[in-house]
Amino acid sequence: MPLFEKSVTEVVTPQDVRDLTGVSADHFGFPPDVGDPETKLDSLLSTWIERIASHIHARLKRTVLETDDDYLAIQDVLLRTVAKVVAVAQQQRSSPIIQIDDFAVSILNTSDVTKDLGTELQPFMRQKIDIFLSSDDYVEA
Repeated sequence: MPLFEKSVTEVVTPQDVRDLTGVSADHFGFPPDVGDPETKLDSLLSTWIERIASHIHARLKRTVLETDDDYLAIQDVLLRTVAKVVAVAQQQRSSPIIQIDDFAVSILNTSDVTKDLGTELQPFMRQKIDIFLSSDDYVEA
């Protein structure tokens, strides 16, 4: 069961991510032998969109329909989270190691991108409740 009725990269496109982040193929410095850098960036962004959609789907455990009231909100969560992945990727390219003080050194943690998804998606989660109903007469044993 997918997150959306149609392909997730049609719901949030690589161009949507580019528009939000301002990222371009030049920012990633793809080697010249990989072909068209713009196509390579779109492929990379599509992969990230699909992976973040998987994280969202794992938490929601349902397909979001275009007619659902929360469709645009969940689409926005997906877009903003992919934008965070882009930001972390760019930070890691320029400075993968961060010195916090004189002694501590920290490497950027990409799991920080998805750690708040549960909180962001909480209003859209549906709880399944099992109810037992018996219409038989009560008999004391």
